[in-house]
Amino acid sequence: MKRLSIIFLSSLILVGFILLPANSASSSSFIPHPSSFNLQAALDAAQPGQTIQVPSGVYQGNFTISKPVTLEGVDWPILDGNNQGTIITINGTPDVTIRGLVIRNTGTRLDKEDAGIAVNQSPRLVVENNRLENILFGIKVKDSADSQVVNNIIGAKKDLDVAARGDSLLIWYSENSQVIGNQVSHGRDVVLWYNNGAVIRDNVIFGNRYGLHFMYCDDNIVENNRLEANSVGAFLMYSRRLALRHNIFANNRGPSGYGIGLKDIDGVEASDNLFSGNRVGMYFDNSPWSVDVSQHFQRNAFTYNDIGLLFAPSVKRNYFSQNSFIDNSEQVGLTTGGVFAGNSFTVNGQGNFWSDYTGYDADGNGLGDLPYVSKSLFENMMDKNPALRLFQLSPAQQAIELAAHAFPIFQPQPKFSDDAPLLEPITPAVPLPPPGPAWPMWLIAGTWLFIAGGVLVLANLARVKDRVLPVISSVNGPHPRPLSQKGRGEKVQSSLSLWERVRVRAAHPNSNSWGKPMIKVTNLTKKFGNFTAVDALTFEVAAGEAVALWGPNGAGKTTIIRSLLGLLSASGELRVNGFEVEKEGKKARAAIGYVPQELAFYDDMSARDTLLFYAALKHVPAGRVDRVLAEVGLAAHGAKAVTALSGGMKQRLALASALLADPPILVLDEPTSNLDTAARDEFVKLLLRQKAQGKTLLFTSHRLEEVELLADRVLVLEGGKLSLTCHPAELAGRLGMALTLKIIMPEPIRDNALTLLKARGFTVSRNGIGLRVAVSPKAKMAPLHTLWAENIEVNNFELENSQE
Repeated sequence: MKRLSIIFLSSLILVGFILLPANSASSSSFIPHPSSFNLQAALDAAQPGQTIQVPSGVYQGNFTISKPVTLEGVDWPILDGNNQGTIITINGTPDVTIRGLVIRNTGTRLDKEDAGIAVNQSPRLVVENNRLENILFGIKVKDSADSQVVNNIIGAKKDLDVAARGDSLLIWYSENSQVIGNQVSHGRDVVLWYNNGAVIRDNVIFGNRYGLHFMYCDDNIVENNRLEANSVGAFLMYSRRLALRHNIFANNRGPSGYGIGLKDIDGVEASDNLFSGNRVGMYFDNSPWSVDVSQHFQRNAFTYNDIGLLFAPSVKRNYFSQNSFIDNSEQVGLTTGGVFAGNSFTVNGQGNFWSDYTGYDADGNGLGDLPYVSKSLFENMMDKNPALRLFQLSPAQQAIELAAHAFPIFQPQPKFSDDAPLLEPITPAVPLPPPGPAWPMWLIAGTWLFIAGGVLVLANLARVKDRVLPVISSVNGPHPRPLSQKGRGEKVQSSLSLWERVRVRAAHPNSNSWGKPMIKVTNLTKKFGNFTAVDALTFEVAAGEAVALWGPNGAGKTTIIRSLLGLLSASGELRVNGFEVEKEGKKARAAIGYVPQELAFYDDMSARDTLLFYAALKHVPAGRVDRVLAEVGLAAHGAKAVTALSGGMKQRLALASALLADPPILVLDEPTSNLDTAARDEFVKLLLRQKAQGKTLLFTSHRLEEVELLADRVLVLEGGKLSLTCHPAELAGRLGMALTLKIIMPEPIRDNALTLLKARGFTVSRNGIGLRVAVSPKAKMAPLHTLWAENIEVNNFELENSQE
């Protein structure tokens, strides 16, 4: 009998645990485990309420939890699904907790909804402090009330198109659930349907289609979240009594590009939110939908959106006070023509701050003595025909507004009025978000400081009547195009060789002797209230010289460009081609061809017709169009509709537009940020040709390789001040940059490549669809040469830089 007991005990040890009675004093402690651990066997044999401690290691397969247990990882054990099916399944089991695990490599079948964690009819679930990597669906929770999804990192299969990805987080028919402190990226949507009483707090969601999408969710709280760089920040539907506060909605610029959309929502109370850099800050469609319900919006900031607020004309009973509307291209817009009534922008004697308000405050009570009236003939026309937004801020708009001012017959109809406009913006109580992506957006940081500094912007639109053609849409380039083994030598020669740059510099070895300055900036200072964006900056760019502006987001680079273009008024002296920007703005701007980061073309027009349109606006002969199409390599694509062009082709079309009048200066703001590697290389080659022809270049970039290829000098900015001027080859060393080469390659050969590079002394790690290799500034291409010497295929590569 004793021998049988020993055998039985030994068999339990082999599956990795000792069964303890659920009511024993030790039932809540970690279960012992040996080095050989069978996870599924431990799950099957565990008693309800026990904790299974999973040691560090890799556990391959798919696992099922059928008892109320706690599954806790030690030193981040990995559950790897081998790209098959769902990794953890919980069905009909309450009170399960999962924490401390790396869950990766689900299947890719959308019809099966392959997920990292799939839960059904299992109330009081807790999923916390896990990392989900390379998954189709992330966490699916259905019919499981009172569940908690807390402090997880959820990353999708990034090599799939957005439509082929699953939802990063899906919570369905699970009332009183909590989604708190998660970082979610590059999935399809975060979805909550039929979840009353949910709390969504302290999450960072970026790179998704919909950052947040919920329907039929009453009495929800959405607070302290950051939804950034999604196609749509949030789209909320068919729900009641929503508290929306202390959130950041930034840079959501898909086809609709809503920071947040409200459709058939009742009872929204929104306060202290920041909406910045979206196509539309907030969109209203039949919200509120009940005739006895009103909605209130206070202390929110709408900054640098294409449209601050966008309404369907029938929307009523929305009340706005103490909000700040700062430099939106259109502060308030309508989706179609109609009478905008039944909403109010003055509540209890308090209005809102409008950056384009030109009134005054004679009695010093902080309120404008005249109402703010939204009255623009061109906006009236856009509201009736949204397609006219293509011409916003163009000379066509200026001509229409001039007619409205000059001839009473053209007087526009007022859209709305704010009877008590504020003279200073209200600072929204937007907290610093929890740690998110390692690339904080300049738009969020700059705007937050802009507001927190107590900004006072009284912009007089008449002073910027000669604006350059802006770009108000975001175009994402296609996925990286694989490089064949045969073409890799050409790739290195075209994108990383210095020959073209050396040839240009040989003609001008000393930048100080290149002739008169084409750009001269003296003591440029630009303040937004108490926040100084550019501080006493002085520099020159000589004729034929290429100068890069380098610095972190918020360093002042874009403010400098906007000042040179006359879009911002600032102190100091700015001269372009000898003309003073403030006094001779039209002549100064005529010398500049501007290529912005984001593109706005009419999709249905052909590339050639687009340039003919801009040529007419610039009074350039039509014969110039075919020449610039050929110059940028689009001669064979002139008849194609803009919508049929790739991201790289659209950027070349933007360059062609800038070259129409053959300006001596090109100013470019992050011109390749939305392009894949191949398209970036082609665009940089075009700029090198322009430089070789004598063009002067001033550009911003975050890519070290572009700066090294194009620039003759680098101006390093920090906090709006010039901190360093150096040669491009010195930049990485002077700033102490850490360089990483991202190498994309087929899965079957990654292990061989990893082994080879480690054997050659490189610091290398895996990175989803390839490898990451630390490189020195003087030997950036060494890993690629090592791989190619052993005939190891490389599909694509990209250099990343960060300051140590």
